[in-house]
Amino acid sequence: MSSLSTPISQARDRQRGLPGYWFSRNQDKAWAEKFFLLFLPVFVVINGTIMSQGWLDVGNGWNLVQNLLMWVPYCLLLPAWLRRNSGIAWHRSYWFKFNVYMFVYVFFATYFHTEYFFSTLGIRYHFPQVSWYLDSALLGPPEATALATYQKIPPGMYFNAIAFFIVYHSCSVVLMRRVRTLTLQAPAWRRAALWVLTVAVASYFFAWAETYFYVASTDLTRDNVWYVDLPRMLSIGSACYALYFIVSFPNVYRLDEDAAGERWSIYRTAMEAAAVSMVVLLLLDLFTWVVGPIG
Repeated sequence: MSSLSTPISQARDRQRGLPGYWFSRNQDKAWAEKFFLLFLPVFVVINGTIMSQGWLDVGNGWNLVQNLLMWVPYCLLLPAWLRRNSGIAWHRSYWFKFNVYMFVYVFFATYFHTEYFFSTLGIRYHFPQVSWYLDSALLGPPEATALATYQKIPPGMYFNAIAFFIVYHSCSVVLMRRVRTLTLQAPAWRRAALWVLTVAVASYFFAWAETYFYVASTDLTRDNVWYVDLPRMLSIGSACYALYFIVSFPNVYRLDEDAAGERWSIYRTAMEAAAVSMVVLLLLDLFTWVVGPIG
């Protein structure tokens, strides 16, 4: 995992005797965190509408458009307008770098990692009206049979996943900071243990919750997205999916965290996201070696 916290902010908060806090001391990041937390109800309404209207399986163009609409208007266009007079250039703003991070991370995770969801975790995608696909040629199931066995990825899933990951990371980073800053006076080993536990619990929760609420608890998606062995996916498979977040949650926590600290460049943001995706790829492969396919 990444650094437990930022030493500058830790030292200052210890000296001031400040209680735990939810949002970053970097006001630009704090504004974005509050803004993206407000995306949660919007995200739920959009997903509920798409599922209830049967729009998961639509033609290529609408499949792309509806998933772009889940991400771009609220997460990109709205903050760009709201922060136009903030005094911080858009390309230096946390809201923009957070979106860059998620775009890069989700691209690699969808293109490569979803193949492990097919082969190791037993997920299946069935979109009869979609004929465009984008995924790895070498990882995952054989290309000759992948489409017939419901193991191909429509491009719209890339944009869909960005919205999901924005919600997960926004909620988790705020929670992690609250727990972390409530224990500033505790011994170092206890703070380290609590940090590891917090990250692990948040990671497993969001991995489990996506499977449960998007697949297990509703009939609206089962014709399009399902798992070969849903009970094992909810239990063992959620631990595998949690590997994504065990790496990325602490990494996003570090992004522009200190009020007076370093600000990541766009280049560094993209490289950090790419590096995290590579670490997750290794962990997924190790999971497959040790546990094997569960579905």
